[in-house]
Amino acid sequence: MRTLLGTGLLLLTLTACGASNTAAPAAPGSTGPETPTTTSAPSSPPPVAPPPSQTVGRPTQGIAPGDDVIAESQVDARGLPEGYPRSLTRSLDGKTLILQAEEGGCRHVSAHVGDQTPQQVVVLVAVLTAKKGQMCPDYIKEVSLPLTLAEPLGTRTVVLRQG
Repeated sequence: MRTLLGTGLLLLTLTACGASNTAAPAAPGSTGPETPTTTSAPSSPPPVAPPPSQTVGRPTQGIAPGDDVIAESQVDARGLPEGYPRSLTRSLDGKTLILQAEEGGCRHVSAHVGDQTPQQVVVLVAVLTAKKGQMCPDYIKEVSLPLTLAEPLGTRTVVLRQG
């Protein structure tokens, strides 16, 4: 039985290998096998990709090269509960704030820009956690949450609030 099975597998392998090489030998005096010419409908132009955003190509952990850490004196985090993320950087043009946070298991962090005035920018931060007693996977990852501003931050204060 084993010999029969082995022989069948060998025959199947040889048949498959031989089936892929179906070119006819070249005629004496020719330069090689001829390839048939095929015609196809004209292809459509490749789709145009949207312009890259400022977050494309950014590292998923740590501070991106060229980003600037916002001084603690420019951030008002008194409205945030203990354990909420407070680390902010800004892009080179100053129009994007990046909130650095840790997520893991059943903890998910989100943020969005609230009111923007000439004196301050309000950022609302939410941390969702699991219900008491719920099992959660044991991992932590660093996330960067980009927040787009209407105007560059400049000297305005960033006010972090729960929301």
